[in-house]
Amino acid sequence: MLDAKFWKMIFQEQGELDVARRKIIGASSDAQHLSKQVIFALQRDNVKEAREKLTAARELLVELDKKYGQNGKLRNEGAWKAGIEEFVEAKLFFDFCDGKKIGGVKEFYVELDEYLGGLSDLTGELVRLMIILATQKKFDEVKKAGQAVDEVIHALMQNNLTGYLRTKFDQAKNSLRKAEEILYEISMKK
Repeated sequence: MLDAKFWKMIFQEQGELDVARRKIIGASSDAQHLSKQVIFALQRDNVKEAREKLTAARELLVELDKKYGQNGKLRNEGAWKAGIEEFVEAKLFFDFCDGKKIGGVKEFYVELDEYLGGLSDLTGELVRLMIILATQKKFDEVKKAGQAVDEVIHALMQNNLTGYLRTKFDQAKNSLRKAEEILYEISMKK
């Protein structure tokens, strides 16, 4: 009754997808974890460690892109998207801390929603940095980080974000409110 040859091919392809998916989940999880460590290292002013971890995360994601990037089904794996979004956030934060313009990723493909999610999440890290800098009485740097939060929100407001990205945007607006409170407190103490 069944066309055995046809179904063998289907099951083989499904098995290959499952193996690839497991590899993607593992590597993406590692890249996501490394990216979180980048952010933590930068908040402790450990640029050397942050650079090393960012490079390691980038290498994992470049390798995934080379192996599986052309397969739309695999490229939309949730773990891969989460790993890339976390990497984007870490890279943008690294660029800010390094005095560079907050830009994109050139080494591998990043979806628009991954960029926008990472940019939205960046605001929370900038607010954490503002608190650290304020306790160190580095008020000019606090203002610079606050200005970056404001610029990010302004840029995001130019878009009609919906769904998951709307939630991220709402969280980013909350970061702006916190940044403004920090700046206000500092101005009152001067």
